[in-house]
Amino acid sequence: MAKIPVFRIIFLLIIQYHLAGQFPLQLSPNHRFLVDADNQPFLIKEFSAWGLIQALSEPDEAAFLDSIKLRGFNTVLVSVISNATSQMGGNPPDWQGIPPFQVEWDFSTPNELYFQHVDHFLALAREKGFLVLLVPCYLGYFTDASQGWWDEVRSANNSPENMRSYGEFLGRRYKDTPNIIWVAGGDNDAKDIDEPYLQNLIAGMRSSDNQHLWTGHFDNTSGTFWSTDNPRYRKYIDIDGLYVWKEISLGDRGPHYRTELAQYGKGKMIFQLDMSYEHDVPHYADNENPQWIRRKMYNGLLSGCAGTSFSSGTLENQCYWFKKWQPLMNTPGMQLVNHCFKLFDALPWHQLIPDTNEQIVVTGRGTFGWLDYACAAKASDDSFYVIYIPTGRTLYFNLHAMSESVMRMHWYNPRTGQFIRIGHAGHDSHFGVVTPDDDDWVLIFDGIPDWQLPG
Repeated sequence: MAKIPVFRIIFLLIIQYHLAGQFPLQLSPNHRFLVDADNQPFLIKEFSAWGLIQALSEPDEAAFLDSIKLRGFNTVLVSVISNATSQMGGNPPDWQGIPPFQVEWDFSTPNELYFQHVDHFLALAREKGFLVLLVPCYLGYFTDASQGWWDEVRSANNSPENMRSYGEFLGRRYKDTPNIIWVAGGDNDAKDIDEPYLQNLIAGMRSSDNQHLWTGHFDNTSGTFWSTDNPRYRKYIDIDGLYVWKEISLGDRGPHYRTELAQYGKGKMIFQLDMSYEHDVPHYADNENPQWIRRKMYNGLLSGCAGTSFSSGTLENQCYWFKKWQPLMNTPGMQLVNHCFKLFDALPWHQLIPDTNEQIVVTGRGTFGWLDYACAAKASDDSFYVIYIPTGRTLYFNLHAMSESVMRMHWYNPRTGQFIRIGHAGHDSHFGVVTPDDDDWVLIFDGIPDWQLPG
C-alpha cells in the first residue's frame, strides 16, 4: 500500500480542524445571512439528502459527504428518522436493521443504538464542515401513507405527550451539537389533528435547547411556500426558507424572484430551501430545464437569498433514493450548480443588495413579474454589481448610478463556468452591452481591489 506523505496528513488534519471549528453559526447583526464562529459569512449550499442518516452505512455516509463537498456543497438537509418506503434507500424506518424506537410507533421510546448512529453522523458532518438542516421527524404528505410519519404519529401507540418526550430527548441529546439548524414539518403543515403532535415535539425540544436556529419545511401544495407562511409555527422561525415544487404554483406571488424580493423586504434572513430536483417526477420545467434551474438559483442569490439548494438525478435514478448515488455526482445539473457556487464563493456575496429600481439598468432588463426579467444586485459599498440575464439581448446601463469609479467588466457563462474579460467602463450614463449569444449570461462590474477571477 502506498504511503501518504506526512505533510499531506498534517495539511488534511489542519483543514478538518478548521472546518469543524467554524460552528456554531449564528445570524449576522443585520439578520440577513449566517456567520461562522470567526464571524465569516456562510452561504448555504444545500444538498437535499432526506434519508441519508437512515439509508447508508457509516463508511458510505462519509464517502457521500466527501463527494458533495468536492462539488461545493456545505450543507445537507436530512431527517433524524425517515419512513418513506417509496423514496428512501435501505429499509426505512430502520438503519442497518436497527429501529429508531424500542416500541413500534411510540416516540417516547427512542432506541439508543439507532441514536448512537445519529450521533456519529452529526459528528462526521461537523468534522467535514457540513451544516445539517435537521428535521426531527419527517411528517410527509398527509395524502400518502407511504411517505413520512404522519400516520404513525397518529397511531394508538403514540400521543402528543409521547411527542413531547421525544422532543425533550432530542433537545437534551443535541443541545451542544453546534452544526445543526432544526427544520419543522417536512411536506406537512401539521394543522388540525396533527398540530398537537408537532407543537409538543417542538416544545419538548425547546425546553432544554433554546440556542439552535429554526426554519420550516411545510406543504407547498397548500400555498405554504415560506416557513413563515404557516401561522401555527411562525413564532419559531429564525430563518425563512422558500420551498416551491412548481414555480407556476406561486401564482400572483411568482416567479421565484418576485416572492423572494417581497420576503426580503420583511427583514428576516431568507434562503432557497429544498428547491431543484434534477429530472424528478413530475417532469415539469422546474426539474427538466437546465436554464430554469440556473435562472431560479442565480435570481435567488441576487434577490436577497443567503443560500440555495439542489438534488441530483436522472430520469431513472434520484439521489435521495440512495440506491445508486455515485453516478449522480457528475450529472449536468451538478456541474451547473458547481459553476454557480464558484462565482458566488469568489465574491463578497453578503454585501449584495437587490437592485429593484430603474436607475442603473436603463433599458433591456425585461418586464418585472415575467421570466425574462434580469435580476441584479449591487454591493453595499458600490464595489461591484452583478446581473443575471436569462436570455440574450442588448442592455443599457447608467454607470453614474452604479459607481463613481471605473469598473472592470466580466462575462460569466453559467453553462460552462468560464469567464470572459471585457475591459473597463465608467462615467457613462447610457452604456450599451450585448450578450455574447442568445443564452443566459452573468455580467459582473467589478471595482474590488485585487479581486482575482476564480480558476
